[in-house]
Amino acid sequence: MSQGSNSSGLRRYNERVMLTHLRKYRTASKSDLARATNLTPQAVTRIVDDLEQNELVVREGRRLGGLGQPSTLYAINPAGAYSIGIKIGRRDLELLLLDFSGKTLAQFKREFDQPDPDYIIEQIDLLLPELRNHLDKSGQKRLRGVGVAMPWFLGAWPSDLEMADELSERWRNINLSEEISSRIDLPVFFENDGAAAAVAELQLGVGRDISDFLYVNIGAFIGGGLVLHGNLEPGVHGNAAELASMPVPHSELFGHEPGKGGFDMLTQRASLLTLRRYLNQKGIEISHIGELPEHIDNARIYIQEWMNDCADAMVFAFLSAISILDLKAIVIDANLPRFIIEELVAMVERRLGSMAAKDIFVPAIIPGQLGPDAIAVGGGILPFYSSFGADKTVLLKGSVPERRMI
Repeated sequence: MSQGSNSSGLRRYNERVMLTHLRKYRTASKSDLARATNLTPQAVTRIVDDLEQNELVVREGRRLGGLGQPSTLYAINPAGAYSIGIKIGRRDLELLLLDFSGKTLAQFKREFDQPDPDYIIEQIDLLLPELRNHLDKSGQKRLRGVGVAMPWFLGAWPSDLEMADELSERWRNINLSEEISSRIDLPVFFENDGAAAAVAELQLGVGRDISDFLYVNIGAFIGGGLVLHGNLEPGVHGNAAELASMPVPHSELFGHEPGKGGFDMLTQRASLLTLRRYLNQKGIEISHIGELPEHIDNARIYIQEWMNDCADAMVFAFLSAISILDLKAIVIDANLPRFIIEELVAMVERRLGSMAAKDIFVPAIIPGQLGPDAIAVGGGILPFYSSFGADKTVLLKGSVPERRMI
């Protein structure tokens, strides 16, 4: 590698570090950034001035007090870049437009009983131009790309998803990355849904204060992502912290038979699909978890039973995880009312603290900050993370990291 290439990579990396710290601190002076990054004041001045010239950061007032001149404060420029996030779920489709600060400017949602790939592609074709039209010509030139967050093996669980064999076969045969990329004249980034949500939490949520955490998202299935040293750790196949297939003790609550070896999978006890089916068994007829608030009073006792079982299963899985990973926190989020998430977090925290061995450091158990939109927002963050995240791979090659494909 030539010295020029290495120098260029170092400069890009330092720019990314600067943007990461600005996103974390909301506002910061050049002196703040120099202390946070261990770069010289001269280097910080050059980088921040370039970022300001490129309209990625803006001046955000001045800090008074102390000796010397007041400090100019800088912040991420919301209009500096835009992206589109797409969540393809087992029961829903979501598209949104993000500005560079992570604020959602426009959003579309579609719900369905089964994820038909033809319908999903048709809706993306229809809704993507509408999202882009929310930006003027200048804004459209600043679109950095489209991020797609979806389960890696969408057609692999036909019986669990009540999916017809024909539909499952279509999912196994379709190359969705090619289908979507061929329709969009922007860079397209693909990521596992749990990992994408973890990136969103890293950039816009608890990641502003915590650099090492296991992220858990309870959706139709349960999934997650792993963040180490302030970066997403995808694993060899982009499937780190997949969680759904993790073996846990069998539960008698839901009436299903144990799997091979007498165990359940975590998703059989800790998922919204399991909750919905349990409520249906108890006479609470809902076809989608979004209907839950309408039945919350009648369903409360059954939700509590599911929560107890879900918490027990997650504690078993988390004890396994923290025996291998030394984490600062485990972050739990779900497409559920906030008070239920907070109660579930408290249940897991109490049980994990009482059951963990004395030679294990028990991480904090905390709720996520992004809620039901975490996966779609994570999709929208992917283009920003690829272009502006503090990814050390830019030190090793002249281009940005290659986009991950299914």
